[in-house]
Formats: sequence, structure tokens, C-alpha cells
Amino acid sequence: MQYNSLINNYLNNILLFIIFFFPVAIILGSAIINLSVALICVITLLRFFKDIKKYLTKNSLLIYLFFLFLYIFVNQIFKFNSLELFLKSLANFRYLIFSLCIFIVLENTSKKKILFYSKINLVLILFFGLDIIYQFFFNENILGFKPGMCTLPVLECTRFSGLFNQEFIAGSFISQIGLLMLFLSSEIKSNKKNSFIIIFSLFIFYIILISGERTATLIFIITLFFILFFKKKLFIFFIVIFCLLSTIFILAAKNESINKRFVDVYSGIKIVPKGTFIEKIKENPWSYHYQAAIELFLKKPISGHGIKSFRLKCLDTNIDKKTFENPHYYKDFRACSTHPHNYFLEFLAEQGLIGGIFYIGLIIMIISNIYKKIKHKKETFLCIAIGSLILAIIFPFKPSGSFLSTYNASILFYIFGFFIHSLKNTK
Repeated sequence: MQYNSLINNYLNNILLFIIFFFPVAIILGSAIINLSVALICVITLLRFFKDIKKYLTKNSLLIYLFFLFLYIFVNQIFKFNSLELFLKSLANFRYLIFSLCIFIVLENTSKKKILFYSKINLVLILFFGLDIIYQFFFNENILGFKPGMCTLPVLECTRFSGLFNQEFIAGSFISQIGLLMLFLSSEIKSNKKNSFIIIFSLFIFYIILISGERTATLIFIITLFFILFFKKKLFIFFIVIFCLLSTIFILAAKNESINKRFVDVYSGIKIVPKGTFIEKIKENPWSYHYQAAIELFLKKPISGHGIKSFRLKCLDTNIDKKTFENPHYYKDFRACSTHPHNYFLEFLAEQGLIGGIFYIGLIIMIISNIYKKIKHKKETFLCIAIGSLILAIIFPFKPSGSFLSTYNASILFYIFGFFIHSLKNTK
């Protein structure tokens, strides 16, 4: 009996270590991400096999995610055109299991340990951010990685990813993982907690700005708005934060590279010089992907074209043919890409109206769960903050990557595990 207890304790510590150092796995790349997800799932399922049913069936969000992935899988069976895509749709269930496993491990971990690991992660985030600052000012990071999207003859770069090298996802990483760890650390009981939250929030915002990622900036700002929406008592606190953020943005925008990414967005891009507001929106490179996705949705409005189909079916759209035939006017911006750069439109194009309803339903489920806690006066800041972060990530009216890419899905469902835990453990 004592031997079994030692083994279980050992497995718990291994799981907790892998879970809280998952952000390092993200930096190391897809292979390490998949290995970490597999280890977490396998060890957790072996360790808590008898309790899986109890944890899964009593959580409405996990049940909803199960039916979401089940629909994607069944939809792909009816559209079977590739064994690879069929296996990928089946493999997507690992993200559900991943969230479930994180939830289970956190349920069996003391709050003290969770706070300890979150503080270590904040130190890692601090190191990661300082490395990007170094790269921003000296045109290389501590490993010698150069910034990206540079122009010659004057070396003027607009993307800085630090340890991610030429993968321009540093802002996305710190806007999601950085905020998550900051929220977890907000549970610390200290008189200086509010000051710490403000200072570290400003640090994260500045790193996002110099990384050059506009979508990451939106995630950060939308998260703050959702927190304020749910927690109106923090109005004065957030007014102070927004004023400080605005000051940082104005000062940072004086830098040429930041100005090009966030202020002079349309520089060098052909858009309609005259015309209605709608025409000007339609004739810019960001809308071409959206128009292609809408066109694909209208061709198969009920169930869509299947998982990962946008990159193939997009070639048949009128908008892509239009951009291909007029490269001079469209500055070589094509409507086709690997994804439509919007989660909701990706669901509509690939999973149809049913998939779109599932997507909106997920947003409603998250808001509903938060409001239940508020209604019964059981909410904590942690529950609201992490829920707001997820809502900002899946917000349907902002640009995004591909929903089920290894990087995006792993981070999203990693955060989901913490969110479900925060819902269960409100005081």
C-alpha cells in the first residue's frame, strides 16, 4: 500500500513538471509539443484511469468539446478523400484528452504547488521577453537569431521572435502563455499584488508590440475588455491600466518598425483609393482569405468541405482566380493560404453551418459557465481572467491562425484545462 502511494506521488510530480514546463515545449517546436501532450495523456490516463468517467461526465464544457470533435470526425468520414486527413480528424481527440488530463492533475495538486510552478514560469516569461528586447535593439538574440521581415539597403526589421527564430509567433506565445501564468500568480496573497499585475501586464504588452504581432495585441486588449465586462468592480483599476497601455503604445509607435506594423498598416498595399467603406474593406489583402472562405461556405453551407480543405478548395474560388490573374493590382496577395486566418470562417468553410453553430455554442458555453459562478457569488478573479483569455483567443471577429494546428490547438486546450479547474475550484 505504501509502495503504491509512493509510485502515485512520483507520477503526480512528473505530470505536474511536464504540464508546467509545457511552455518550454512550445518554444522547442511541434515534435516536443506532441511528445509532451502524449506523455501527459498517457501517464494521466494510467494514473487516474478509474476516475476518468467521474471527471469527464460531470463537466459540461468537456462534454461539449467531445461532441465538437465527434462532429468534425464524423463529418470527415462522410467526406473521406484522404487517409491522412481522416487520421488527423481522429487524432484531434487528443486535445480533448489533453484538457481533461490537465484538469485532473490540477484537481489532485495543492494550490501551493500550482502557485510555485506558475511563479517559475513567470521567470521564464521574463527571460523570454528580455531576449526579444535584446534582439529588438541589437538585431540578434542571445543565440544569434536574427529578426525577420527586414528591408535593404537599410536594415529595417518589423518582426522579432527571439527564441522562436524565424517563426513569428513570439507575440502570440507571450499574449497567451504569459497572461495565463500572470493570472495564476494573481492568487498570491500579497499587499503588492496589484502593482505586480500592472507592471507585468505592461511588460507583456510591450513585448507584444515589439514582436510586431497585431493579432497578439488584439488578444491582450480583448482579454482586458472581457475581464472588465465580467468584473465591473475593477473599472478604476482597468482605467489605470488602459491609460498606461496607451502611453506605452504612443511612445513605442515612434519606432519605425512598430509604426509600420501598427500604425501605417496599409503602407505599400494597393487598396481602392475611392469608393464606399465596404469596397475599401473588400479590397485589402486581409479580406481576400475571408472572401474565399465565405465563397466556399456558400458552395457547401450545411457541412462544409471537411477538415484542412481550405488550402485545396480555395484554388477553385473566384476571388483567388481574380487575385492570381491581376498580380500587379493585388500586389501578389493571393486569396489562398493554408487557412482563412479566422477561426469562425475556417469552421464555416470546412465544417459548414453545423460547425459554425458548434463554434458559437462554445463561446456561449464559456460565458454561461462564468455567469453561473457570478450569479451564485462563487466566482474568483482567476476563473474570470482565464475565461476571458479563452474568449479573446476564439473571438470570432479577429484574425487568427488555423484552429487545429499543433501550435494553436495545443496552447488553447492547455489553457482550457486550467479554465475548467478554475471553474471547479471557486470559493
